Parts: sequence; C-alpha cells; structure tokens
Amino acid sequence: MIACQGPAWAQQYSLYNSRTLYDVFENPSQSAYQIDTSRRFAFNFFIPNIGINATFSGDGESSFKSLIYDGVFKGTGLELGKGSRNNRLALNTNNYLAMFRMLKTVKKSREIGLSWQVRNDARVRATNETFALFDDFDLFAEDSYKDIVNDYLLNQSYHQFSLSYRENVTRRLSVGVKASLLSGISYNELKVRNSELNIYPEDDEIDIMVAGRFRSSFMLDNFEASSIKPNFRNPGLSITAGAGYKFKYGWSVFGNLKDLGIIRWSKSSYEYAFNTGQIIINNASNSTSDDRLADSLDKRISNSRTNKSFISTINGKIEFLVNKDFGNYQPNLIVAKSLFNNAGDIALINNYRFRNYVFTLSTAYNTNMFMQVGGQFMIKTPNKEFFIGSDQLFKTIQFAKGFNDSSPPYPAGYTGASFYLGAGFKFGRVLEHPANANYIPGMEESNGGGFIKRIFRKKSN
Repeated sequence: MIACQGPAWAQQYSLYNSRTLYDVFENPSQSAYQIDTSRRFAFNFFIPNIGINATFSGDGESSFKSLIYDGVFKGTGLELGKGSRNNRLALNTNNYLAMFRMLKTVKKSREIGLSWQVRNDARVRATNETFALFDDFDLFAEDSYKDIVNDYLLNQSYHQFSLSYRENVTRRLSVGVKASLLSGISYNELKVRNSELNIYPEDDEIDIMVAGRFRSSFMLDNFEASSIKPNFRNPGLSITAGAGYKFKYGWSVFGNLKDLGIIRWSKSSYEYAFNTGQIIINNASNSTSDDRLADSLDKRISNSRTNKSFISTINGKIEFLVNKDFGNYQPNLIVAKSLFNNAGDIALINNYRFRNYVFTLSTAYNTNMFMQVGGQFMIKTPNKEFFIGSDQLFKTIQFAKGFNDSSPPYPAGYTGASFYLGAGFKFGRVLEHPANANYIPGMEESNGGGFIKRIFRKKSN
C-alpha cells in the first residue's frame, strides 16, 4: 500500500540514455535508431521487459527482517511511545508487456510507438508500536498511549496503454510526448488518524481504538482475478513530455515531465470511514492475542463500508539527465523528484562499452538517506538488445542469502532487493540518409523494372 512520502526510485536509471526500447518509451525525446544502420521497426515480440524494486528502512529493521525471513513479528528493542512513522516500505514494479516502434521518416528522425505496460506502486509508513502491538503487549512500559499506530498505507496497480511520438526539431533539439490510456486494476489506501491503547497488566487485558479512512477498489478479502484484465471500469489518462538538447563539445541534457495522470475508480469501489471504538482483548499475554486483534479490527472496519467513486493520482515526476561521452566511457547524472511528495533521487550512472557489450555501475542517493549501488550487463547492437541488472546489486544478493540462512543475526543495514530484465529487436528495411542510400523508391524492379530503370534501358538501346 502506498504512502504520500517515500522513495521515488521506481525506474531503472541505468537504462536511461541507453537508446533501448525501454529507454525511448520512458524518455520519449530519445531515439531508438541509428540512421543508415538500424532497421525500421522495433519490437519486443511479447518478451516482457520486467522490473521490480523494494526497500525497507527505519528503526524497525530487525522486526521487519524477522517478519520476512521467519514470518514472526518481533518488537524487542524498539523505542516505544513516540508514535513516529519512521518505518518506510516501498515496492514498485514496471513491466512492459508489448512495445512496438517505427521510424516514420529519416528526415527529422520522426518515430511513432505503441506500448502496453503494467505498473504497481506501493508504500507503507508505520510506527514502531505497530510491530510491538502484534508481538507482545508486555513490551509497552506505560499503561496508556495515544496516536501510536497512526499508520499510512497505499497500493495502486494499473495498465498503461501508450502512444508516443518524437522528432528532431533542429540538429541539436529533440522533443517527444507519450499519451496514455490507463485501466485501474486495484487500489487500497489506509490512513489512521487517531488511535489509543490502554493496558491493564493486573487483568491481563488491553483495549485499543483506531479511527480513520480506508479506500479500496474491491471488498476486503474478495479480490477477483478477472480484475487483472484490462476492462476500463476504472479509466484514467496520463501524459509524459520530454526534450533533449545536444550542446557543443559533447554535452547533452534531457528532461521529462513524466506520468501526470489520474484514475477514476468506479462507483463499485468502497470507502470505510471507521471508528472501531474500544476493542477489548482478554488474556492478552496469550500467543493468539495478535490474531484476535487482527480479526476484530477487520470486522469493525468492514462494518463501516459504503460504495463511493473516487479519483487517484499516479506517481508523477520531473527528471533531468546530464551526459558527456568520453570515448567508451559514458557517465550520466540523473536528478529525479516526485511532484506530489518529497521523494527524490540523485543517481550517477557509469557505463563502459566494449564492442557490443555495456557494463554499468550505478550509485544513487535516496531521500530516505541511504545509498544504493547497482550493476548492469547489456548486449547492444543497432538491431538487437538484451539487458539484465539490479539497482541494488549487493542488497539483492544479501537478501537472497538471508532466505538460505534466516537465523539471526540478520543482514546489516536497510533491506532492499531489485531486479530487471529485458530484450528488444529491430526488423524490416534499413532506412538511410538519401546521400548514402542503397535503395531509392522507384528504382526497384517491378513489372519489368522501375520507371527510372526503364528510361535508362531505352537510352542504352
């Protein structure tokens, strides 16, 4: 579920300025073609370009690792009583199922493209007390607490069908636009505005109250698999505009105003304006008390539902890239900032090209105040491309090892995992500059030869 604050790291920045199919659909002013070399049509042949990125940071690192590695909530060692939402979870996926692009004209390098992608953005901001509450009530030293579980969660997934266009305005300036039709898949948003916890150790009893709002595109525990298919019951629109400029001495700059869009969720969606009142849990020290608490909260919230349509925004951003090539070495500096929250990234992408191979080392500073180090391997020719990589290379390896040996001590530092993979191919005739062309329309043999060839044949006779 997705919060208003959190990391903006939802893109594979190592693919920016790579002129791959992924790059040109994410950065519409970019060109996918090398004139005189590339073939006219580019396609992924329904080989999905997949990407997933997840991070968790905050005081509750050990509790979160216990949950994902062992499936057990542990609140031991957490500072309690402040109610600060300093635990942040982010999960983002961006998968292109189909991409098709055509070089329409060599003059001004006009390109038209169609794409179908499926995206999911998820965020959680939770308090330390949330972990402790589902572990052991004996962890709370005081008898009464207010506003200690005021969590915020949001998850949004949707299809994105896009038409893109780009051209060179001048020899140095290129522009592009990507207009998209959206189809919402699922939406869940929870915001707890007020909460209260009272503990009665002598009676082995607690009572808890939470009040807030919950929105969902489907009834709790009743998500239908058919909703995954595009159906446009939850329609939306978005637009991306970009421009690039090449300066003298090899410097280039690109900028995007990306994914400005909304989704209108249908009247069959649900809104829960809830106030649970006091939920009393007897025999609170019993190991099943957390299950009884979860069941009680579920029932109280479900009883407050009403059908209501609503509008949500998608994760719009502004991005800038600065580049200068030094032979086989190509560094890219990227700055990205979310438009509707304080999330942002500063990334340095270091590419080294050897023949048709590209090796990449990336570093990124995130507004959650941690560094991410990534790696990528790419095979890139004018008509074929393949890439595999991770924005969090060492953390992903660390995360995978944790599942092989999940016993404490858990891996140090924040928790993260990332992976992406993709391919693209070009086919058709090679489009060339007129001065270099091996093929000129009208010159080919057809019904005894082209018009120009027949003229030359008559003169020679």
